[in-house]
Amino acid sequence: METDQTDTVARFLHALSPASREDVQQLPREQQEKMAGAWEGLLRDDTDLLSLSELDPATAEHRAAEHVVRDYF
Repeated sequence: METDQTDTVARFLHALSPASREDVQQLPREQQEKMAGAWEGLLRDDTDLLSLSELDPATAEHRAAEHVVRDYF
């Protein structure tokens, strides 16, 4: 299960802008995992992002990741 968490965090970090990625990487690993989980939930449940993800998955992932970061900070 740890591998799945690591992969989720890596994907979440990859979806962020460089500035946001740097901020998140300064946080404890547990908080990074919580944020990555929130990111996955947003991608799964937000209907606007679901529509966008069909057309442009990278943009949808980026928007969801930045939303999670804005909510945290």
